[in-house]
Amino acid sequence: MKKLVIVTLAVGVMGLNGIAMADGFKCETRDGKLLVKVFNQVKPELGTRNAAVMVISDRDVHVGRKTIASFKDASGLLSSRGANYVAKVDLRFADSRRKGELIGGTKLGELDRILLGVDFNYSQPVEEGEIVSGVLTLEKRNGDSIELDMDCTRYLKN
Repeated sequence: MKKLVIVTLAVGVMGLNGIAMADGFKCETRDGKLLVKVFNQVKPELGTRNAAVMVISDRDVHVGRKTIASFKDASGLLSSRGANYVAKVDLRFADSRRKGELIGGTKLGELDRILLGVDFNYSQPVEEGEIVSGVLTLEKRNGDSIELDMDCTRYLKN
């Protein structure tokens, strides 16, 4: 019985080596009202350092409607390079159709792109839970832009 437990544990630990780590950032504006979460791919064939999803939510909105928009790599609305994420606002997609919702004082329907730049580099990674600075840039369809300072917490999970 003891030998079976040891073999089972050994196989389980060996199996963990092949599992990709999910990572990303949980960011919020300095006033804590606007939240932006970005999570990278977990499938190695898609590149685990490539963005999978960005979710934007507002703590002041009623429960059940806090999520303003989400953008997915699979739908072509999200891309990334390192810790710089670019979401294209396309009101034809259900995940970002709430054009009247405010993000940083601007209606979602007035935005063209949402950019999140996090002060992070994979060549000098930080531990899970460590806070780094970031900037959320809201690019409007009319060419104007708004920048919001963010505090971003590194997220790691296997």
